[in-house]
Amino acid sequence: MAAAEAAERVFGYAEAGAHWQRAIALGHQHPGAAAAAGTGVPRMYVRAVDALYLAGDGDRASVVAEDAYRRYAGHPDPAIAAVVRHRAAFHRAIDSPAAGLPLIEEALRLYEQAPPSADHARAWLDYAEDFLLAIEGRHEGIPPALHRALEIAEAAGATSLVPNILAESAQDTFRRGQIEEGFALVERALALARAADDSPTLMELAITESDALLKLARFPGAAEVALRGLDYAGQTGLRASFSASVLAINVAEALLAGGHTAEAAALIDPLTTGPPGRLHWPAHEARAEIDLLRGYIDAAVMRRQQIDALFADVRHAEFARESTRRAAELALWAGRPGDALDEVQRVLPLASTPDLAIFCGRLLAAGMRACADLAEQARARRDDAAAGAAAAAAGALVSWVGQAGGAPFTGHPWVATIPAERATWDAERTRLAGPSNPDAWTAAATAWQHLGCPHSAGYAWWRQAQAQLDGGHPATTAAAALRAAAAAAAGHAPLLAQVRLLAERARIPLQPPAASAGPAPPPARARVAYGLTGRELVVLRLLAAGRTNAQIGAELYISPSTASVHVSNILRKLGVSSRVQAAAIAERAGLLHQGQP
Repeated sequence: MAAAEAAERVFGYAEAGAHWQRAIALGHQHPGAAAAAGTGVPRMYVRAVDALYLAGDGDRASVVAEDAYRRYAGHPDPAIAAVVRHRAAFHRAIDSPAAGLPLIEEALRLYEQAPPSADHARAWLDYAEDFLLAIEGRHEGIPPALHRALEIAEAAGATSLVPNILAESAQDTFRRGQIEEGFALVERALALARAADDSPTLMELAITESDALLKLARFPGAAEVALRGLDYAGQTGLRASFSASVLAINVAEALLAGGHTAEAAALIDPLTTGPPGRLHWPAHEARAEIDLLRGYIDAAVMRRQQIDALFADVRHAEFARESTRRAAELALWAGRPGDALDEVQRVLPLASTPDLAIFCGRLLAAGMRACADLAEQARARRDDAAAGAAAAAAGALVSWVGQAGGAPFTGHPWVATIPAERATWDAERTRLAGPSNPDAWTAAATAWQHLGCPHSAGYAWWRQAQAQLDGGHPATTAAAALRAAAAAAAGHAPLLAQVRLLAERARIPLQPPAASAGPAPPPARARVAYGLTGRELVVLRLLAAGRTNAQIGAELYISPSTASVHVSNILRKLGVSSRVQAAAIAERAGLLHQGQP
């Protein structure tokens, strides 16, 4: 016990956890000695669980918490029975808040039978933060839970908990759209933690503040605050903790929003050399997104599969929303719109209340993009049934937005990205119906550019140029948007690859971008020949690569006039009037593979 406490004083939480487990084993062998030492075995369990959790060993912490619950949930002392239920509930909630809910509610009832304590106050805080927030329809209970936590903390003299309670109150205030009031609460919490020189609490407060700044699209400020939180984590031996992993993903999210892929990778790569763990998955979420942006599609897919395997049955709404949004965007860039749509449809039922729906705009835009991709592919294959299915899926997304009262696309003071997400959603809907509307994409690009999000703006500019070319506009009309897309795509290899491909087909010269292009998403698997001959398929592939009639003739040892006849036949059979339109149709229909369809 003395060794464990000494390790805790110098932030050696892994060592402390090992010492507490040794003390537990000895305590079972010599219960009298444990009692004489002033700490019973049940309390040793609690100290071990907390030390292991802070050390980042979530799996072991959960095992020890469950062991304590089996042994002491029926303890005659209500304070002990409460605290072992409390820790078991907390660790069950990591996987499923609903699974831990009965335990935390029973713990709160038992705590009321004992004198006020820091554990009791912490239980009310955890109840608000990890249960009411995560379970649909329970948000109205957060303010009274936090008020009760503050009452008990003050009665028990647990002043170190007050900044954490204020921080959670700030989060609830932000959700209500009261931004200035929320930051006032954060400042009060920071002042108390600084006065107490409480670095662990300052680390936790950095999560609250950086998260608020991210939602307000104040990306440089969010990165600065989260990096400061990581410094506090380093000072207190908490770099392996769950909180440090959350801070890391907050830094990465801020950097990636601003297009700084290399800087985000420099932070995240060293944190993700091993497989994701139960408390370290946030950094791995960031790594999967970074790998996607670098063009390492296979690596991103493999990491996502590892993350998903950890949380196969998780029903945590906030975690599921953000993780699914990243998974859907990965599937889209990998050329799997059906998988992306499945991801979105799976998670939306967890976020149907307005408090949760306000954060779903980007997820919904990804879902609509998937529907639009599927519709374009279906039209290219002349598959009316598939086109109808894509339209029906899009209609279901629209209905979900209506059932949520329009919250995902209604302005909210705390969610600065809503206007840009709404503009993207609207533009994708025009692509669903076809042909895509260039003006809608202009609005989306402008909205994202205003927020300082170059990759999202670049995507919209690419779609704008594509819409102009698909609509039969000359290449000179689309050149400005395509060049803007190329400039914005630095650090986004899949987007840059698509921009370059479109420029090559339309013979629009681009200024060489700084970042190298990654592999383009694979074409759709299903193919149909449109009655094209084998020679016409070969000509189509060269045409799609941007070759002129003279170049096609030279490559195939035919005259330019013969190449021109083939091109005319291809345009007629595809039902289009331009070479760029033919290339787009061919790609969507899967006609650009080397093998015969």
